[in-house]
Amino acid sequence: MKKKITLVCACLLLAMQVVFSAGSGNQKIYPVDSEVYEAISHLYIAQGLALPSSAGPWSGDELSRMLEKINPARLEGTYKTIYDFAAGELGEKAKIVRFGLDAAVEAYAHTNTVDFVDEEDWVRGFDQRKPLLDLVLETNPQENIYGYSSLSVGNAPYTGYDDSARQITSIFFGQEKLTTNIFLLPPAAMFDTNNIPHRAFGSFGGNGWSVEIGRDKVSWGPGKTGNFVVGDHLKYHNQGRFTTYNKNFKYTFLTSFFPHPGRYYTLDKVSGGTMHVTPKSDQDGDVDGLNMFMAHRLEWRLFGDKVGFTLTEGMMYQSEKGTLDLRILNPAMLFHNYNIRSFSNSILSFEVDYTPIKNLNVYGQVVVDEFAINGENIPGKADKAFPNGLGFMVGAQGNIPLEIGMLYGGIEAVKTDPFLYLRYNTDTSATGPKTQQGLNFVVATRYYFEHYVYYSEDFLGYKYGGDAIVLNGNIGLKNFGTWGVEASLFHMIHGTHDKWTAWSKINNGTASDDSVSLDSTPTESHPTHNYKDDDANLRNAASYTTIIGLKGSYKILPNLTAYGQANYIHVKNPGNISTNAPVNDFQVTLGVSYSL
Repeated sequence: MKKKITLVCACLLLAMQVVFSAGSGNQKIYPVDSEVYEAISHLYIAQGLALPSSAGPWSGDELSRMLEKINPARLEGTYKTIYDFAAGELGEKAKIVRFGLDAAVEAYAHTNTVDFVDEEDWVRGFDQRKPLLDLVLETNPQENIYGYSSLSVGNAPYTGYDDSARQITSIFFGQEKLTTNIFLLPPAAMFDTNNIPHRAFGSFGGNGWSVEIGRDKVSWGPGKTGNFVVGDHLKYHNQGRFTTYNKNFKYTFLTSFFPHPGRYYTLDKVSGGTMHVTPKSDQDGDVDGLNMFMAHRLEWRLFGDKVGFTLTEGMMYQSEKGTLDLRILNPAMLFHNYNIRSFSNSILSFEVDYTPIKNLNVYGQVVVDEFAINGENIPGKADKAFPNGLGFMVGAQGNIPLEIGMLYGGIEAVKTDPFLYLRYNTDTSATGPKTQQGLNFVVATRYYFEHYVYYSEDFLGYKYGGDAIVLNGNIGLKNFGTWGVEASLFHMIHGTHDKWTAWSKINNGTASDDSVSLDSTPTESHPTHNYKDDDANLRNAASYTTIIGLKGSYKILPNLTAYGQANYIHVKNPGNISTNAPVNDFQVTLGVSYSL
């Protein structure tokens, strides 16, 4: 028996040695907002190439392979400076152990302390605000192995709860005209140590492949206002990710885990057994339920690197008892064809980008959450049809070299169906009581403050969700590694549907109590139950949001950076009610950061 165990262990060690010696590669993980990736993307556009893989984060090995496609001998001026910046960042020698300390002082001011008092009302939200102190530990014991952990000291994202509105609140997002990230200055609360780290993971891999396990941001797609399957607005994913890539192909398999909705939806027996969102609880009781997102993404580079094409399929798997059918963990399966509607909700996305000439790239995304095909009930034509859940995005971006830096800009348009990302299990009644939480692409991040747990819900994909028309434009000037400035104009028309709108079947024009009439984006009525707003039936108009923004940063010293952001926000028909007067806010963030 001992000989068999020894033989097995020897075989495992030999296999690990073969795997890791098959090519090392730099396994440092670069985040989704990496300046290195941004620089490489601009170089690709300038050289007439399709965009590099937009599925982040990326390993140093992958970014280095991207950079190899750029011939530095053909670059000059600004583009040569950008190339040198990216090559210098990727060429830094890794340390076995590195302790880093980042310090930032930020101040936030705004003018409207009545209508803009929630985190979601701020353009620069919690996911972008920096903590006062951030202790970073990086480990790189072997070229194949990398570890990262960020222990921050800063403000808590949420500090209270409004029972009447079923809304988690914070003293740091608008109740005062001026706040800071210095937890000793009023309004103040004990600095947050219960929810960290927000970014902590281990990774390993080799030439052409990488595995990451832990907490990190994930983003899939080239969108500037967001992406359809996985957006970059979540604070983190508790995820496991496998990636393999070569010159013209990349494959990614992702699993990401979230709290089950049963933890923050409750049955209100007083209101006749209606289900409501209750994003506040304690730590008592069993942690029941499993809510897992699983997806695979295939990316191709075609026609001499001029065109990029991506196919993504994902599935939200949900189990109230916390069970996981191991048969679904098949990275090559068509998730839709599991045919387990009561446990899963699948989604499909297509992306394409094309660089027809140097310095200009056009791109598009299509997402399919629900769509009737031949033989199925068509919404608006047949009774009891499932509503379509589609989203469309088109955009263009480009850059021009100037002596002082690179001038860049882009435009983007997005349209999403009212019921995109929403779906419910068995109770689809539009007017009757709801007794089940949904099986949606709406996920929660769990936070803790003063003995209570708060659940912050967001769309997993496009952060503005369904029932939206978005137009966005931006223009900027940047000198990588030194300074940058950018102006933007954002306009959104949003219908009455939100992340708490109850899903319903669509009828053929005959009213019934378990279906609603077909309505297109933007909707101007809310006929179904809403899990958060008991007065959602009063919504009678689309809201119009316009945001004018300006932001910039300047590196004063090698480790010292000053930055700022200003946004003017105007909302017509706030709350989707036509009689509500327009509201405005002017928001400013100023900060300075230092890194050791």
